[in-house]
Amino acid sequence: MPEINVSKLTAELIEAGIQTNGCDSNGVVWDKDNNQIQDQPDVKAVINAHDPTPDEITILRKEYSKVGVIPEEMIFALWKKVMQSDSTDSDVLQSLMDKANLMFNQ
Repeated sequence: MPEINVSKLTAELIEAGIQTNGCDSNGVVWDKDNNQIQDQPDVKAVINAHDPTPDEITILRKEYSKVGVIPEEMIFALWKKVMQSDSTDSDVLQSLMDKANLMFNQ
């Protein structure tokens, strides 16, 4: 089985008009009723044409994670900024994201 980029394959299936409830890294694809459909010709064609290369957003999220910016921390920082008018944590995260963006764009 070729390598699968789950988020990309899901998007490719949807773009091809295939009603899907998702897929996994082994190439198993489920329809809206959770039936496996990876053996259907249209689904097979999408899987065979699949390019597993990470997209820019996936790469950038990995770069953010390397500098300590993870979704959970972002949620708490946003909550603190919005609900408590304290942007200290979000400012720190933004600084780390700016650093990762510079490294990514070099």
